Amino acid sequence: MKQPKCSNCDGAGVQCLTFHASKQAEDLLRCGQVPRNYVSDLEKQVEALTQQVRRLERQSRPTPLNGEASNSPALSHSSTRLSGISPLLPAPSASDGSSGQVRDLVKSVKDVVVEPSRQPRFVGQSSGITLAKMVMAAVRVDATTPSSANERHQDNAPASISAIERQASLPPRHAADHLVDVYFQYRTPHLPILERAPVKEALGNAYQAASSTRTLDHAVKKDVFTTYMVLAIALFDVPVPSGGRPSQSEGCFQSAVGLAEHVISYSPSDLETLRAVLLLAQYVALCPSRGSFWHLTGFALRLCIDVGLHWETEEQSMQTDAAVLHERRSLWYCTYQFDRMLCILLGRPFGILDESTRVPLPGPYTACLSHDAHDAHCYESYNSLFKMSKLESEIKHVLHNQTWEPKLAYPRVDYSAWLEDIQPRLQHWYETIPEPQKAHPSTIFAHRAYWDAVYSNAILLLHRPHSIAQHPSTESLFMTFDASTKLITSIKSLQREGKIDIHWKAVHELFMAGLGIVYVLWLSEELRRQRTASSSISTLNSCASTLSALSESFAGAAGCRDAFETLSAATIDWLLTHDAEQERQTRLALERQVEDLLQQLRPPREGMAMPTAEDDASYMSNMLSMDNFAFSEMLSSTAQWPSFENMEYVDMNHHSVNEMGFGTDWWQ
Repeated sequence: MKQPKCSNCDGAGVQCLTFHASKQAEDLLRCGQVPRNYVSDLEKQVEALTQQVRRLERQSRPTPLNGEASNSPALSHSSTRLSGISPLLPAPSASDGSSGQVRDLVKSVKDVVVEPSRQPRFVGQSSGITLAKMVMAAVRVDATTPSSANERHQDNAPASISAIERQASLPPRHAADHLVDVYFQYRTPHLPILERAPVKEALGNAYQAASSTRTLDHAVKKDVFTTYMVLAIALFDVPVPSGGRPSQSEGCFQSAVGLAEHVISYSPSDLETLRAVLLLAQYVALCPSRGSFWHLTGFALRLCIDVGLHWETEEQSMQTDAAVLHERRSLWYCTYQFDRMLCILLGRPFGILDESTRVPLPGPYTACLSHDAHDAHCYESYNSLFKMSKLESEIKHVLHNQTWEPKLAYPRVDYSAWLEDIQPRLQHWYETIPEPQKAHPSTIFAHRAYWDAVYSNAILLLHRPHSIAQHPSTESLFMTFDASTKLITSIKSLQREGKIDIHWKAVHELFMAGLGIVYVLWLSEELRRQRTASSSISTLNSCASTLSALSESFAGAAGCRDAFETLSAATIDWLLTHDAEQERQTRLALERQVEDLLQQLRPPREGMAMPTAEDDASYMSNMLSMDNFAFSEMLSSTAQWPSFENMEYVDMNHHSVNEMGFGTDWWQ
């Protein structure tokens, strides 16, 4: 069938070029061609519509949008662009509703073009929010001088080494070299975020820039940031005569934060940004008052997923350079370790499931290049910690799996068979840890008590009360008691040696171990017969005294210390009671004390209700069960970090424990 020609064709066989709005759609569809004069007609329509929009803007000037002048260049440019986008739109009339339509139109366009958001440093396609601002919102920045504050808010403002030195100056070079060695001896909290050679190179560039007055470029800013972060972390554990945190460490941290906006950018293949976020998280893990460890870890995990570090194919492992492969794996497992430490400790959901990851452990590439045997031992220790995190992740997954409604896609695990399988694997892990005597004498890996604490904490996680074991077996009760006792002993030994790495984490584990002792003593008559009262009392006193010692360096331990001392005193009185009626009265009094203490420690959260004694006959079991979300949140409050309130710079100088259920300042 012959295709009919549209009425716009001239019949001379000359093809039409473009589209004319005034012609009928049927003819255009049949022909698929448009007249030559489209451009000139369109330009006239654009000009007419532009004048019409400007006239309507002048009419709407008495009510400017968002307090901005309606004749601003940005809005005029947006309106001009909009009028040229859609020539087929009917011309707006001068009615009362037209000005409102224009304001809505201008507002929608303004929201899209507020920033050139396709640049790498922006998050999303039209958010106008930089990743650096999101990261900085999760970091506490103390009040600084107006000039330095203005420098932080200006993305393009040049940063000089003199501006950085207002927060902290670089130490003498020989002292900095020593602190770099300290950083790699401790690697607190023991993660291979950085390698020694790049750090030494960054240190050299930073000192070279310090002796120069020229403006720093991006590469030098990154080196100065890395240098200050390494110094801040290395200085954190240095004791000071006056007590508290060393001012030099905080000064270096502030100097690094002043450069964070210049070195953090959003790019799907930028490992340096991931490394910078992990360094900030590493410091905040040591000093929670300086930011939100939870949100920094979340940013790092999402950056890993954007880069694709969570899934490594066989093709990647075969074709990627060994150094790059080692770097990618190391950064992934650093992020994984942070996420698992937080989620397992606080009873929160994982940022990513193990089933969604496939990354081999970091190989011995860097260790082979290093001539220091201690460095090689460190990498073996890191891998051992990563393996334990995987085991603990499996334990938590299975325990929660038992409470799900079984489905074909998510069948319920045979708990008894799995329990028989996981216990030998935990024992094998403990038997194959790197030999402590081969570690550097200064590192925590050289202390057997550290590895005992890691193992005991995993055993306690496995056997402590949970929803599928309301009435634990005698074996589980004995395992809980023994693991709690060993964990208390290990943490006490580390505290005396000054080797506690993350104080709030130690407080969590110690408090939980103490509650495990109290729980088993009250529940198991058989254990009370086999364990002497004096040994149980000694363990309770050790836990209380260690919590008291930790409260001197970490004020957040004071709440747990006071709560546990009350429970411990009541338990000791009960152990020494022989009269049956008096024993019953003492137990009822203890239960009331537990309820009152948990209500006091509980952070204020809407919709969360603590269980009551009337809800269940086994009130003590439910109250001490770590499966209870309210109970987990109570433990979380002992190391609560500043809240993530908005996407601007957050000044959290006035955050106090009053917001979290305590009566004194938390971080002072």
